[in-house]
Amino acid sequence: MYDILIKGGRAIDPAQNIDGTMDVAINKDRIAAVSRDIPPQEGKQVIDAKGKIVTPGLIDAHVHVFDSIMPIALEPDVAGVKHAVTTVVDGGSAGVATFAAFPKHIFPTTQTRVFCFLHLCSYGLVPEPELKDWDEINPDAMAATIEANRSVIKGVKLRLVGKLVASAGIEVVKTAKKIAGQFRLPIMVHIGDTDKQVPASLTQECLSVMEAGDILAHMYTGNQGSALRPDGTIVPELKAAMKRGVILDPATGRNNFSFVVARKCLAEGILPTIISTDLNHRCLKDRTFSLPVNMSKFMALGLDLKQVVAMTTINPARAIHEEARIGSLKPGMTADVSILELKSGAWTLIDSPGETMKTDKMLMPVTAVKDGKVIKAEPVALPPVAS
Repeated sequence: MYDILIKGGRAIDPAQNIDGTMDVAINKDRIAAVSRDIPPQEGKQVIDAKGKIVTPGLIDAHVHVFDSIMPIALEPDVAGVKHAVTTVVDGGSAGVATFAAFPKHIFPTTQTRVFCFLHLCSYGLVPEPELKDWDEINPDAMAATIEANRSVIKGVKLRLVGKLVASAGIEVVKTAKKIAGQFRLPIMVHIGDTDKQVPASLTQECLSVMEAGDILAHMYTGNQGSALRPDGTIVPELKAAMKRGVILDPATGRNNFSFVVARKCLAEGILPTIISTDLNHRCLKDRTFSLPVNMSKFMALGLDLKQVVAMTTINPARAIHEEARIGSLKPGMTADVSILELKSGAWTLIDSPGETMKTDKMLMPVTAVKDGKVIKAEPVALPPVAS
């Protein structure tokens, strides 16, 4: 007898190369079985998933959920389980001076699993732009904070913006790498400077020192410091970084995603490793909406369903070194499951510069199962219906 039996859905688990009509059984907080035609009487609670898509719990690897502390941050469940996303990773909202608020105020209040990147700036993203001078970086305090929070801090965040980065350039990147390297953690680097203070060439310098496992955020930004040179060609350092195993993430957000750049890169085989949202209050109801909407956006750009599921399950799980627990429906894994519906209709998608694109398919959140607990989706925002 199983505690929960999810029956009749199209199960997609790229980690196991599963794509077909399968049932998913759960006991307590663990996946118990993935098999065809498990009798319904074997489930204490049966969820009818016929016509739905069943995946490992979706992982949004770049959000801002430092709620009530960072002004634009969301409640974790708005980025998470309300959109059938079971795990989110905060992309550096907090630094060492503010991180303690996460375990004290954020973690205890959420149903969504939350991990964090620790910002190089002691105050994180409060206020922006950060890193005015070297005094805002405290390597010893960062090391102590990471050591005390090894289970939740997954790397060091740096944005290539602001006064210090404009003046000191690659030395700031090397400082972030040195601190992260003490703990064999990656750095996450934001490219694209809306204020146009940081030289565009710094993106290329940064890519040259990034290593396998480091994360490039906003890979399809159209802002200064993007992947495209003025002549429209792709900087060679991006292709080299991809070959080395640098993790590429669109982290679309409100200001850092261009259809022009995305199409150019996709045409040359520069695909995302992971898909995240950079979700915050600025883009929740404008451009970004949710992780399922962003998955749909990349399907509209030419990726297939199995690709976008891999980019939001096992790939981000590996990126944060949690693939032994989450990211797959393999028996024994944590019982995190997302149930989605691929609906037909007409929607308008929009990028940061304002270009629009129509799509006739949209992934809609239906249900999340997080640690074996069933949570009905309550979508907060959806893109506009196309006229």
